[in-house]
Amino acid sequence: TQFYSYIETKIKIDNNNSNMRIESFLLLVAMTAVLLRVVDGFGVRNLGSPHRIVVSPSVAKANVLRLGNDLQDAVNGGAEWLHFSVQDGRMVPKISFGAPVVAACRDAFPYTVFDVKLGCIEPEHRVADFIKAGADILSVHPESTLQLGAVIHKIHAAGVAPGVVLNPGTSVSSVEHVLDQCQVAVVMLVNPGYGGPKYLKQAISKIKELRRLKPSLHISVDGGVSEKNAAELIAAGANVLVAGGGIFKA
Repeated sequence: TQFYSYIETKIKIDNNNSNMRIESFLLLVAMTAVLLRVVDGFGVRNLGSPHRIVVSPSVAKANVLRLGNDLQDAVNGGAEWLHFSVQDGRMVPKISFGAPVVAACRDAFPYTVFDVKLGCIEPEHRVADFIKAGADILSVHPESTLQLGAVIHKIHAAGVAPGVVLNPGTSVSSVEHVLDQCQVAVVMLVNPGYGGPKYLKQAISKIKELRRLKPSLHISVDGGVSEKNAAELIAAGANVLVAGGGIFKA
């Protein structure tokens, strides 16, 4: 309400000024567009229909020396989401990047959905940093915390979409109790940080079960997604395809 009052007052002031600056008007339009684009319901960004297919380029696979250019190319090419795989060297054996990288990218891509997967131990100590950095989605591994429900609630209370990550060895039943609070589930085709064999059959089964349990859920698949298996994953019920090498090394 205060935001709209400010716009209304500002427009009246500028209308009374014969030298109204076009820059001021454009700024107000841009601010309004950001508000309408970002906020949905309880302050969570509108992620769109869970039945609409989205390709989410994996930032970790971009060239770090030209990260901005690679991501700009992806967004210019139609990417509406960007996937940030945070790895702490413990929950996931590799180390990737932290909140400062997400924050820098947020400044450059204000309209893009930032899908952050927290591969870190005790994410309850990290979610605030990534919320401040501009994450729109924060997904956590159930194995990473003793208080999964509390972490999911903390994410949602901050106006960010909560999600859960299912590794190949993670059962749907282990996250079923929090699905009502989640907007996203990430089904891994591989063990994060290890690569190796793709557990496609198990992933397909999980996707179908998740879609049955919660039709409104955004189901993302990550780890070796390509043109060879995309159709099968979509047919099972996945609607977000995380792809790295297939995009940045094409």
